[in-house]
Amino acid sequence: MNSRVVPKGPDARQSICLVTALTVADFIDPDLIAGAHTDTGAQLGVLTLAALLREQGFNPSVVNLDDLFFEFIGRDTKRAPLKPDGNASQATNVETPLSEFFFSFVVRHLGPASFDVFGFSSICSSYPLTLRLAAQARRTNANTTIVLGGPQASVVDIATMHAFPCIDLIVRGEADDTFPALMKLLETGDSRWQSLSGITFRRGEDVIRNPNARVVENLDRLPMPAFELDASIRARKGIHLEAGRGCPFVCTFCSTNDFFRRNFRLKSSHTLIEQISALKKEYGIDYFSLVHDMYTVDRKKVVEFCDAISASGEKFTWGCSARTDCIDDDLLGLMASAGCAGIFFGIETGSQRLQKVINKNLDLDETIRRIECADRNGIRTTVALIVGFPEETRDDLRDTLHFFIDALRFEHVEPQCSLLAPLAATPIYEQHKDELIFDRIFSDISNQNWRLDPVEQEMIREHPAVFPNFYAIPTVLLDRQYVKEVTDFATYLATWFRWLPVAILQDSADLLNVFDRWQRWRLERPPRVDDEDTTWTPYYSHRRFHREFLEFVRTCYVPEMANAPAAIVAVLEAESVHSRDALVPIVDAADTFQDNIFPYRLPELCVAQFDVDYNELIDSLKKKRDLTSLSSGSSTVVFSPQNDRLDIWQLPPLSAMLLTLCNGTHTVRDIVRDFSRLATEFDGVPAEKVCLFGLMQLKDDGFIGLSASPVKWQAQRDGKAMALEPRYALPPQANNTQQPWPPLPSKGKQAIA
Repeated sequence: MNSRVVPKGPDARQSICLVTALTVADFIDPDLIAGAHTDTGAQLGVLTLAALLREQGFNPSVVNLDDLFFEFIGRDTKRAPLKPDGNASQATNVETPLSEFFFSFVVRHLGPASFDVFGFSSICSSYPLTLRLAAQARRTNANTTIVLGGPQASVVDIATMHAFPCIDLIVRGEADDTFPALMKLLETGDSRWQSLSGITFRRGEDVIRNPNARVVENLDRLPMPAFELDASIRARKGIHLEAGRGCPFVCTFCSTNDFFRRNFRLKSSHTLIEQISALKKEYGIDYFSLVHDMYTVDRKKVVEFCDAISASGEKFTWGCSARTDCIDDDLLGLMASAGCAGIFFGIETGSQRLQKVINKNLDLDETIRRIECADRNGIRTTVALIVGFPEETRDDLRDTLHFFIDALRFEHVEPQCSLLAPLAATPIYEQHKDELIFDRIFSDISNQNWRLDPVEQEMIREHPAVFPNFYAIPTVLLDRQYVKEVTDFATYLATWFRWLPVAILQDSADLLNVFDRWQRWRLERPPRVDDEDTTWTPYYSHRRFHREFLEFVRTCYVPEMANAPAAIVAVLEAESVHSRDALVPIVDAADTFQDNIFPYRLPELCVAQFDVDYNELIDSLKKKRDLTSLSSGSSTVVFSPQNDRLDIWQLPPLSAMLLTLCNGTHTVRDIVRDFSRLATEFDGVPAEKVCLFGLMQLKDDGFIGLSASPVKWQAQRDGKAMALEPRYALPPQANNTQQPWPPLPSKGKQAIA
């Protein structure tokens, strides 16, 4: 028996600390990643275990590593590197990434905490950190019992126990029954804990792996997760809530099959709505991300849930995951009417050939129809794709790239793309585990830091069987660096732009060829003194990529490759409008139109002239119509920032002319006079009335302001335009959660009004 598994005795309770796995860890632009994850809270598995332990009379503590991450990055608003003591470094030449100091920050937070049991949850991307924290807990608590659980520890349990002697036990798979029983037996010193199903433990020098525990067939019997242990729950806009477990499908790359034993189960509609109602009443939360890998497999249960929502009278929104072949148009309409606001669609590949190879077996034409239907019903969808499969060809990669960009045609779709990670215990890992390479080209599934902490990198190199997700399966027909750059290129095109990548795809019919020309252009382009230094920041996440890609389209793509240059130039100019005027107005504000009042165009507006009808252009992009057949003729478009979006208006010719006249130096009388020179009347209405009505409409639409005296303009303090886009941009995705969330500020992207 392991000597460190020490019973408390009959008169004392075990003190237990449960530590969540870190699910967010991006140190490039923490502000953006924080916006995507402030609503997640502690993992449901940990909070459910806490509730079950409470039923047994224990009083567990919960440490939320995600919350600690946000506290850590919030200590330095300038994003300066931190010294090892946790303070911001003032040395401008220091480039040590923040990730190297996060471990020390967590250790300082935990301090000399002493618990009888530390229970660490685990996921693949942060497993190195979890094991480092477990080792630290051992150093400061020699007699504590250290238990691991969660998906990653479950599938690499034997390798973990051999490589890391600080670990005493691993509870595999669904721990709802096993972990509380284990704690009860350890507390009393009952040696029968060694016979529990679903655990891996030490006996002397041996590692013992007991048979798997049975899954929880009746999920309704589980208590509400202990959300009260989430210190920030009242500030969250939404939370995860478990809807069921298990996926009946056998995709070669997926790891959830092993964890949940492919046993598909759902909570009853009654239980779900009862829990939702209680959480809404207690915490004021009205968005619930229903956690289940494949919620819509049982159509009748989903219909029952939607009908139960309507019957309950409760008003809330929710999201879920689904396969596009396990949902239909009628069901999507019903779900939308019942408050479904988001769906995660795992498409995985845009290649019909690879769909069969990876056992996903989706019909991609049907997939597009389901995405379009969800979009039509106002449901926000995440369309997730993977590249870098070992059998992938250039044609397969091109198909996935095109599927990714095509998804941008839909208003409510967020595409995401990741490199394949060989997750432990998956069929694809088992097939290729002897071929793995450590090339430091990481999937964001396995690494969100961009730069690994050196200590963790060494752990990964020493123990490939424990951390296979940080390794790679070679792509025989493609260079992995090329695949990685294509992935970053597509991801950040979708981040920085709205319609430009769609237009280039539609115009060129081969975006991979465009990417190849882009690569050559970057090599040929001579360095410039004003080029920003991206330092260790990934190039494509930097604003420099945004600027240089616009330059590439303008100077290379349009003259060399464009089939419909007028259309491409129009979209290019529209998506170049990302800066406000360098001048700000000095006005004597007025409220009403009078002859001597001076209308002026609001400084935050950007006005552009195009040689095509912009509305027709956007409609052609949405419907994949030929861009060479666009109507010729000029159009005036106004770009109007509105909080977290950029509204776009195409003005009628007379409104455009009026807006031009509103320059802050002409009075209403002057504008009416100049306008009336065009004609005395319009369809029987006097020109003066038409002009005044047009001016009032421009003011109501937020295009012009009024001044009692001529407007003067002065430069801003720095004399430069105000950038609307952030310095960096992150992919619009919720890493690891695989759950859609309510609409977030869309920095750097344009929304068409």
